Amino acid sequence: MPPVRREGALVVKVYGLPREHPSPHVHVEVGRSGIVIIRLAINDNPLRVWRVYGEVDDATVLAAVRLVQANEVAIRAAWERIHG
Repeated sequence: MPPVRREGALVVKVYGLPREHPSPHVHVEVGRSGIVIIRLAINDNPLRVWRVYGEVDDATVLAAVRLVQANEVAIRAAWERIHG
């Protein structure tokens, strides 16, 4: 799947079916060392980190969250295009 956003070593991707599932979330790949999965805001539930895989330090997790927050409208639009 092509990246939705890229900033330095952080690459935001939205995967489609059959691999993926609701609720709306993105995978932020951190170089080749890890992944931060972030659920997008839904109704009264704010954007939040769901899972972290690999060796990803807290500062990088925070950078991933800020990247998704700053681009949430475009990221949500990509999710909707892929998942309907």
